[in-house]
Amino acid sequence: MSERSPVTRFVHTIGNAASYLFLLIVAISAFEVLMRYAVGLPTIWVHELSIACAATCFVIGGPYVHSSRRHITISYAYEKMPPAMQAWARLLSSLLTLVFLLFLTYAATAQGWQAVQHGETTGTALNWPIPAYLKSLFAVCAAIMSLQTVMHVIEDLRRIGRRSYSGSSR
Repeated sequence: MSERSPVTRFVHTIGNAASYLFLLIVAISAFEVLMRYAVGLPTIWVHELSIACAATCFVIGGPYVHSSRRHITISYAYEKMPPAMQAWARLLSSLLTLVFLLFLTYAATAQGWQAVQHGETTGTALNWPIPAYLKSLFAVCAAIMSLQTVMHVIEDLRRIGRRSYSGSSR
């Protein structure tokens, strides 16, 4: 997308902020090593918190990458196509992605809602509500990716329309 939509700006802001969680993971892991081996008092919370932080980054990373279409493609086949066929292939890819994401959003929302309703927790000594949090976050991110894909479909249709219009004027 040449111009950044409010959704794209929001996703990039959240994604950039979430990336600092990796620094937190390093810091608390170093703290754990210090406490365990230097002081002899291991923590019970570092592992769970670091897993939750990393999972948060990975889930938020989906919409972040999807916003600028920097995900994996089979570029060898795509680059061999003529430009008009590339535009249609991109549209087909966007439509298939949208169908997948709508189903994923539905399933993730159902699981997230159920986890929140039942107060799903880790079941460890701390018993944090990390599963309910992550399942809910995953549902939100799947919905955002669905919205992004609708914007991609619109962009793809406009690109095809411009090609058709410019081709018919010759």
